[in-house]
Amino acid sequence: MDISRDNEGVIVFKGNLVASTIESTYSALEPFLEESPQDVVIDLNEVDDIDIAGLQLLASLKKTFESEGTFHIRSLNTIVKERMAISGFELTLKEALP
Repeated sequence: MDISRDNEGVIVFKGNLVASTIESTYSALEPFLEESPQDVVIDLNEVDDIDIAGLQLLASLKKTFESEGTFHIRSLNTIVKERMAISGFELTLKEALP
């Protein structure tokens, strides 16, 4: 999983957001989250694969940052949309979705 920040300050995920990458993803994500303690916007358009562990990470981020500010998902691709719908996380994340 590659994580970067675009010129608008959006945190961009690229790669697989699955159980085997969650620990390294969170470690890579931590510095970006510390820079944006109140308003977090992420882009999932370039996520190639996501599983329940990745969806749980997103739900956890939403819960954490909504208590202190805002959390939004700017864009996501068809794979992520389908996995959210099938797993029921679409309801959990609905306020954050585009």
